[in-house]
Amino acid sequence: MKQRAVRFRIAPFVLLAVFGLAGGCGEKSGSALKIAVLPKMVGENYWDAVQTGCEEAIVELQSSGIAVEMIYDGPPQDQATNQRQAELLEGWIAQGVDVIVAASVDSAALTPTMRKAKEAGITVVMFDSGVAPDAQDLFIVQVVPDGMGRAVLGAAADQLKAKGYGPGRPANIAMMGQTRTDENINSWINAVRSLLAVDEYSWIRLQNENTDIYYPGADETQVAQTASTLISRMGPGADQIQCALGMTSMTAPALGAAYEAAAQKPDKNSIVLTGVATPNALNGYIMNAENPVETGILWNCMDLGYLSVMTGYQLKTGEIKVDSPSITTPRMGTRGIDDKVIVFSEPMVFNKDIVNNFNY
Repeated sequence: MKQRAVRFRIAPFVLLAVFGLAGGCGEKSGSALKIAVLPKMVGENYWDAVQTGCEEAIVELQSSGIAVEMIYDGPPQDQATNQRQAELLEGWIAQGVDVIVAASVDSAALTPTMRKAKEAGITVVMFDSGVAPDAQDLFIVQVVPDGMGRAVLGAAADQLKAKGYGPGRPANIAMMGQTRTDENINSWINAVRSLLAVDEYSWIRLQNENTDIYYPGADETQVAQTASTLISRMGPGADQIQCALGMTSMTAPALGAAYEAAAQKPDKNSIVLTGVATPNALNGYIMNAENPVETGILWNCMDLGYLSVMTGYQLKTGEIKVDSPSITTPRMGTRGIDDKVIVFSEPMVFNKDIVNNFNY
């Protein structure tokens, strides 16, 4: 795949590169500091928003007179595999980029490649989904798993109660993840599973983990087919599913689309669909009164991309170290660093009242 080099404000960049005025300690004399960003995939709404934030960080740095450039590239949705990510990373390692900012499709499988990058002297910042601690310098986790689990399950429980479910009328739940090796998304799934044992949510039941947790991967067609299968299992009956959670930015919109496409739709007043996705991806379903999708859960994807790039830059130039207590950026203020982990934000639940306030 052709790499897409993102450069803004070309004239200042060219002058700085030619005369060797690269800003910040640790940059190569006479050249721009090069940051390579690897998302899980390209061409998908969530990652498009992340890319916008990454680009905005580069613009901010360059506008301050700093010589920096970015490569942003990743596999397409239907090829979002460790192998494709590793191929891009190997090229960047050989090229000698200064910083790699990445989100892993398969945390364990990508660890050896990230170790290789560190051994080559490249600063490694992981975000969204990390690798083994020794293979990354810092990790930016968008939310803690328990917080995400409570946000998703809490939104679902509120909607189920509004439709007549509760301790006297239990509800069956199903979840759609991505792959069994996606450490980050699976941590959210596990958080939901743990919360189901708490009294507050004990009336929400995961009847069979083998059949009621789906792992369709990142292929758009397979995700759509799996969502359709799940919708066909939904209804008010004791042997049916009353609530489906899409735990990825692809699966939650797929559930809304599958409901609209279903030839035989379950009564929208007897089921709940919600999950993790960008506001734009769920907007049409939330605003459609005939669709059971009423809420979505996320964080500011553009700010996540921005913070990830700024962390890579500050770590490479020595403005922060792996054991620094915090990182401060002009746009986002201060975020704490604890055991080489930066917690980005709290999850946000959006509904028809506020979904139009967002443009990502």
